[in-house]
Amino acid sequence: ALPWAVALWMAGVALLSLRLLGGWIWLLRLRTRLAEPAGACWQMTVNTLARRMKVKADVRILRSWAVDTPMVVGWVKPLVLVPAAALTGLSPEALEAVLAHELAHVRRHDYLVNLVQSALEVLLFYHPAVWWLSAQVRQERELCCDDAAVALCGDPVLYARALAALEALRGGATLETRLAPAAHGGTLMTRIQR
Repeated sequence: ALPWAVALWMAGVALLSLRLLGGWIWLLRLRTRLAEPAGACWQMTVNTLARRMKVKADVRILRSWAVDTPMVVGWVKPLVLVPAAALTGLSPEALEAVLAHELAHVRRHDYLVNLVQSALEVLLFYHPAVWWLSAQVRQERELCCDDAAVALCGDPVLYARALAALEALRGGATLETRLAPAAHGGTLMTRIQR
């Protein structure tokens, strides 16, 4: 049975590697596809926040029409992609808190950590404990960055409202309809309550 088990493992690794490679290519395309500099004032804000958070990397901010939530792309030359709707739909203070969260990911080198974590998921795909543990690590990573954002902005209510407003902007739905699924154990409501 060992040759069959090895063959099945290799097939699983190959399929998940292709999925990981496709995701990586998609992220690389996000850097240029439907993205442009967010503006000098927002770049200055990111630079100021990065100095306050002791982020050593030179982080650029881009406005993107291809993403619906802010994200960090890259490790050596990190970019913060911000949805175009967030730049106009959030108050400057709320957007600064969200940017602080993204800069916390840069400071913690979460992009690199996530690549290693994804590689481990590919190699150990057959074990349910790996997937459970990986989900827990991702959730804790978000909570740590939430803590850093709140520590910098100093107002947990402002940050919670920024998260809720971002979720409302994602699909154009009302806040109540977007939070309803999360109210029953979803991570967004957990983050807001925390």
